[in-house]
Amino acid sequence: MTRLRLPACPADADFWPALARRVTDELRARGVPACDAVVLLPQADLLAPARAAFAALGGWQPRVETTRTLADTLGPPPRRDARAPSGDVVTDTLRAAALLRESSWGASWARDDPRGFAQAVASVVDSARTLAQAAAARPGARARWWDAAREQLGWITGPGQTERALARVALEWAAVDDAAPTDRLFDHRPGAWVLAYGVGDGDQLAAVGTAAAGTGVPVIELDLPIAADDVHAVFDAVAGLPPPRCVVCADFEAEAEASAAEVLRAVEGASAPVALIALDRALVRRVHALLERAPGLRVHDETGWRLSTTSAAARVMALLRAAAPAAGADAWLDALKADAALPAPQVAAIERAWRRGAALDDAQQACWLAQRERWAPLAAPGRRPLADWLQALARVLGDAGDDAAALQVAAALRCDGGDADPAWADAAKTRLDRAGFVAWVDQVLDGATYRPPPPPEPHVVVTPLARALWRPFAAVVCPGADDTHLGGAAPAPALWSDAVAAALGLPTAAQRRHQEARAFAELMRAPGVVLLRRRSDAGEPRGASPLVERAWRARQRAGAGVPADEPPQVASVAIEPRPAGRPAPALVRALPQRLSASAVQALRDCPYRFFARSVLGLREIDELDVELAKRDYGNWLHAVLHAFHGERRSARDAAADLAALHAQADAVSDSMGLDAAQLLPFRAAFDDLAPRYVAWLQRRDRDGWRWLAGEVDAERPADARLPVTLVGRIDRIDEGRGGVRELIDYKTGAASDLRQAVRTPLEDTQLAVYAALVDDGASRELRAMYLALDDRQAPVEVVHPDVAATSQDFVDGLAADLRDLRDGLGLVALGEGAVCERCEMRGLCRRDHWDAAR
Repeated sequence: MTRLRLPACPADADFWPALARRVTDELRARGVPACDAVVLLPQADLLAPARAAFAALGGWQPRVETTRTLADTLGPPPRRDARAPSGDVVTDTLRAAALLRESSWGASWARDDPRGFAQAVASVVDSARTLAQAAAARPGARARWWDAAREQLGWITGPGQTERALARVALEWAAVDDAAPTDRLFDHRPGAWVLAYGVGDGDQLAAVGTAAAGTGVPVIELDLPIAADDVHAVFDAVAGLPPPRCVVCADFEAEAEASAAEVLRAVEGASAPVALIALDRALVRRVHALLERAPGLRVHDETGWRLSTTSAAARVMALLRAAAPAAGADAWLDALKADAALPAPQVAAIERAWRRGAALDDAQQACWLAQRERWAPLAAPGRRPLADWLQALARVLGDAGDDAAALQVAAALRCDGGDADPAWADAAKTRLDRAGFVAWVDQVLDGATYRPPPPPEPHVVVTPLARALWRPFAAVVCPGADDTHLGGAAPAPALWSDAVAAALGLPTAAQRRHQEARAFAELMRAPGVVLLRRRSDAGEPRGASPLVERAWRARQRAGAGVPADEPPQVASVAIEPRPAGRPAPALVRALPQRLSASAVQALRDCPYRFFARSVLGLREIDELDVELAKRDYGNWLHAVLHAFHGERRSARDAAADLAALHAQADAVSDSMGLDAAQLLPFRAAFDDLAPRYVAWLQRRDRDGWRWLAGEVDAERPADARLPVTLVGRIDRIDEGRGGVRELIDYKTGAASDLRQAVRTPLEDTQLAVYAALVDDGASRELRAMYLALDDRQAPVEVVHPDVAATSQDFVDGLAADLRDLRDGLGLVALGEGAVCERCEMRGLCRRDHWDAAR
């Protein structure tokens, strides 16, 4: 067995050609034809540059593979036990869950703590995969290794017994099958093995070399120019190379912008891709978003992102929510909008009809019923096999076409599976109700990774640190090189201690840290390396990575200089401030022909609000499915009182009035289709109000007042005095002795606010408008008041004094304002007062940008 240590030179474009020549020379020196040799690489990303380098030499070439790709070409895979871990996350999760449920403690855990049980299943799957990989690298001693593992993971009681029990389940599950997919490698007899060790677990390659040495096959080992075991000297081999640049930024966003700027500078004139190392996934996602703004830049993200964040996954979840028996209009609309097969105008028309409470026309109704029928298979009650749910979902989703995300969603959920799919058999044994199936789909999509198809000849490649090894990048940009994301504490194994891992030859925390250090040291050999970090993150200080500090100490020992921290180099563009001023649009067309009390109030609160509401006709889009709020209670209470007073009240006593009031409350609740549970707190308030309201009403009866009309739609036509028609709906009109009329407006707000409103009568718009609406020129006395119904002392009368005179002054003032607007006076945005704080037009007038303009 011959070991060739790779030179400590930059891993640039000449790296692979030089390595190919060295391997070819070594094979020639041993008398082994190159075509009979097999070169095994540590990762599939290296296959293309390695094969290209050997092909460039001409003549016969060695076979360049990884352990996995070579095993797949050496004949059919060995027959596996159907119960063993398959290596597929979805399949193994189903199998592990079934294994745990077979025990009484596992079944009760799944029932009592579904989330904790799901975490336990994930731990079992990960642990079984780790054990199976370790056993695969021990072909001749596999049985003894399993026995040693059983001894190390024996049953215990007390602290840690749950983790040990799960570890034992994972162990016995992984040991079900003694065969491994890579077993065919140990029977293969090439002319020579060339084994290229990376920075990760090399047990599989070492096992191939050991087996080959026992059969007399020559073995050439290519190792890193880095001490594999000396943690203190891991950076010594690269200390003499040109140092990387170190950029220190203020915060997260500054680091993202600086990283994007470094990538763009490196791409200019580069003949090979630029690597963007994904140490901090959140940061790299932000950098990726910034790079997408660069025209023509092609970025390939090898790390991917959660499949659940794609539009295809969102469509699946929208369909499942819409198919629920208790789904509402919001969920239905989400599903309709997510369906690309439906015409957008038709969906928009359905939405408009629902928001207005109007009936659908024939075409819209046909479309809606067709969708409900299509979703019906996903609304079936009861527990069904998971395979049946998946078949129903596949029928509803239809063909994914060429949508890469939709294809990956279908593959992750096994919607296109069949009897040949191992997951399908396990899905047939797993029974779920509808809620369980939705939770399972959500879990699978959230755990899967979406990897977009690579663009042709990408300019930028986003890759993790371990996969950057020996790849021919033109430059490397490494954001997140801080004490949190690089060289931090490695996560401990979930189900066993470091001592157990060391005894079984599994990776320990120290080994994982050392592998990360070796990978980072190898990264230092790449050309044009730029390390970036930030000083603080959401107020928390961030320091330099311990691996960076270790690299600097190695350079000091070698007498090389340590690079100084640089500020970020982000191109800036001087932009002349163009502050936003208060908008003051003038009318370009006639005034609205009809104004309500609320429109007039908007004009008085803020002319721009009036412009947006009454001139432009803008409205907020209300949610279709919302819980009952104070406004809904007010509408319900108005309807109850109107129905109660609409009956003939003839000398009733208090008890009869109270019974009739409660009866009307029940009838109105039923007619409005209100949810009794949501109405419960408001109904309690009403039950408290009802006796006091009846007592107040009885006093009104004794004082000679009687209910005349309710919910009266009234208007004051335009005339020479006022150029618009005033309209409004008056809650109630009572008549007293001598023909006195009193306008009553029900309110569920605070009585103190109402008193403040009438304290300056000319500032009270609503009752002044209502008085103008009923002014028919008669000499009868007119009164008006607010009736507060949600006060502790309710009902509370808040009287507007001399409302008739106020109404006359109000009409004159409104007429003058409208004439000014008609003559071109701007409808200026005031931006003051409590109304501005909750105004729905605040974004349109850009109120929040005015202060910066001053």
